[in-house]
Amino acid sequence: MCEAGLKALGVDVPGAGGEAAVFGEPPQTSEAISATGVSPQAVPDWLRRDAPAESSSRKYAAPTSLIPGEAPVLPPFRKGHGTRLNRGRLIHALLQRLPDLPVDQREDQGNAFLASDPNLSAAQRREMLNAAMRVLNDKAFAEVFQQGGRAEAPVIGTSPDLPEGIILNGRVDRLVVTDDEVLIIDFKTDRPPPDKAEGVGDSYLVQMAAYKTVLERTYPGKTVRCALLWTDGPSLMELPENLLLEALNTLPSGV
Repeated sequence: MCEAGLKALGVDVPGAGGEAAVFGEPPQTSEAISATGVSPQAVPDWLRRDAPAESSSRKYAAPTSLIPGEAPVLPPFRKGHGTRLNRGRLIHALLQRLPDLPVDQREDQGNAFLASDPNLSAAQRREMLNAAMRVLNDKAFAEVFQQGGRAEAPVIGTSPDLPEGIILNGRVDRLVVTDDEVLIIDFKTDRPPPDKAEGVGDSYLVQMAAYKTVLERTYPGKTVRCALLWTDGPSLMELPENLLLEALNTLPSGV
């Protein structure tokens, strides 16, 4: 097979007829290296030593694990809960996928994505797509979905404001970095949105505050802002600096 391919490219194949064909210079053997007077590189000592164990005092932690407890959720057996949850999940997915597409393709691609779910009616698909497009086309959300934003952006690092030994290991739904500031946005789907930022659950505030303090070290000199995009609305809620600082102050010394 190799011979036929080479011949098709016009390459003269030596040793045709079943013999081995060799191209290029043969690799140097240890005898050839010795003949040239070049000594093999000595094996470094560290190659034979076990790698040092990572300190047990340092550990990776998801931002949601920094404090116990969860924000209030809708009762799981409440009428319509499954439909509401699925709606939030699909709008969440649309808001992740569509911003990276040209504006004139978003609606068609959104329709195609929702059509892959056989459990949705035409009316449900239309309502979900309209909700997502309303967010993407709203000037209030323009900075969130501007070009250069990243979906599902990993955030890994530490900060003096986190419990000692903790390395944050998380992922934000959208991250926008400009010349002057960093905007962190997390989409929330399974909870009814509060009327104001003061009603946001502690676990959400700690989560966003942890992202903020790590990214402030990553982007020194830039203003880092945090916001929640509630897909139940949809609505965008920026989290005030004082609430995020208070959330960091509630963290235990060890997790």
